[in-house]
Amino acid sequence: MSCFYKADPAQVLNVPVIPIGTLLAAAHPFAANPPYLLSWLSPQISAPDMLQPKLFEKLVTENFETVPAKLLLQLATAFEEGGLRDRSGTFFYKNHLSKSNVPVLAIAGDQDLICPPDAVYETVKLIREPLVTYKVFGEPGGPHFAHYDIVGAQRAVDLVYPCIIEFLNHHDAA
Repeated sequence: MSCFYKADPAQVLNVPVIPIGTLLAAAHPFAANPPYLLSWLSPQISAPDMLQPKLFEKLVTENFETVPAKLLLQLATAFEEGGLRDRSGTFFYKNHLSKSNVPVLAIAGDQDLICPPDAVYETVKLIREPLVTYKVFGEPGGPHFAHYDIVGAQRAVDLVYPCIIEFLNHHDAA
């Protein structure tokens, strides 16, 4: 009988940090230039035409740093059954959202492949109705918003930031 053990390479190799910035900078030329071997990476970050090419390149090659492996392993639990957990793996954040009394603005990009609107909505449903505001940015004819576009695209200044400011102003008075 053979046994298969499913483990994260960072755990097995006991790697203390993951050089995300270095890895993205190294991968960028393969995503941005023919034959576009890693072209699937770009829409993970930004929807087409939301960031100027030079800004996108700067984002990918200079914006990400080395991240502790333990943090990435914890974030990976968000994609597992039960959702995001603490580092011990015993505290499931989703199980406590209904107990919160803090107002939440849950925003999503219509083309966010990292945290799609459906995933955001599944979390929104766990928060008590009067405390949560849910908004998806992006329109059928465009503009579209991917993961980074929510905070970094030029259109965010006109479309996303006012929503955030309105939410904060409304709840600051409370």
